[in-house]
Amino acid sequence: MKALFLTGKSQVEYRETPTPACPEDGLLLIVEAVGLCGSDIRTYTHGHSQVSYPCILGHENAGVVVAVGANAPGNYKIGDALVVHPAVPCGTCYYCRNGMESICENLIVVGSGIPGGFAQYMVIPKLLLEKGTLIRMPEGISFDRIVIAELLGSVIRAQKQLDIGLGETVVIIGTGPIGCLHSEIARLRGASRIILINHSAGRLELARNHSSGTHFINSSEEDPVKKVLELTDGRGADAVISASPSTEAVAQGLKMLRKEGRLSVFGGFNKEAPELHLDGNLIHYRRLSIIGAYSYSAADFEQGVKLIAEGRINTDLVTHHLPLKEMEKGVELIQSGKALKVVLLPQEE
Repeated sequence: MKALFLTGKSQVEYRETPTPACPEDGLLLIVEAVGLCGSDIRTYTHGHSQVSYPCILGHENAGVVVAVGANAPGNYKIGDALVVHPAVPCGTCYYCRNGMESICENLIVVGSGIPGGFAQYMVIPKLLLEKGTLIRMPEGISFDRIVIAELLGSVIRAQKQLDIGLGETVVIIGTGPIGCLHSEIARLRGASRIILINHSAGRLELARNHSSGTHFINSSEEDPVKKVLELTDGRGADAVISASPSTEAVAQGLKMLRKEGRLSVFGGFNKEAPELHLDGNLIHYRRLSIIGAYSYSAADFEQGVKLIAEGRINTDLVTHHLPLKEMEKGVELIQSGKALKVVLLPQEE
């Protein structure tokens, strides 16, 4: 088979490698689509503590079962089309025992601890069958659309924490696929005003066509804090979601909140400069809440798949389809703001 190996920081090799054998207690999946995620790009560029070179990335995976091990748990058969929940909790640590599997201390993730979907075939080991979540593809949904379920699970979890409610004003800083999906879930939760902010005119234009935003602010042309206050009669937003790797976005977001407003820190930061510089008095006197958002549960993932299957989410986020060997082109398209969501197709040359 062909696979894309990450061999070092910003170094990949697309090459022939033996097709993995189906384990006696697992499955072999032919990968039909795999999303190119922001976390893939960060790992490609900066490395990752759980990644050893060479490795096969890819955690937003969907494909078809081509082999079933004789002792594989579950009722799977050849031809089953599956979407893969990539996180495998241990089930025994403090957090797993207390219903917080998504922040398991020993979490194994497909695409780092287990070879991922940047390949034509991938193994689904017994561990993933027993503790992970494989969901059969909903009818009428294409492989390239269903892979956004992984992103959607994270968004659903973050908004549950943030408790977006009916009639609220929500600000989303960052208009990539995550920001657009946040607008979709905020709409479903009843937000009446959804304000999207980006400094890139191109990214903002993509968001106009692929989100449920009601207002759009170009922060390179006007002061976003001033504009949000203007739109909210000087009061501020009920909630702000920082869906950007910018530390400045968090500082700005605090200034956009009403008293007792909530801010979700959804985007991760450059590990070399993750420090936040915040106005402590603003937090104290306005009684603001800052909530970290990371990961999601199997239930969140399943809910995301259900929303996609029911047509309640705009899944038209994929602007580019590329063969696996053109992954680096996908990175360039995303970083330049020309692409919203890139999906790689391992079976295409």
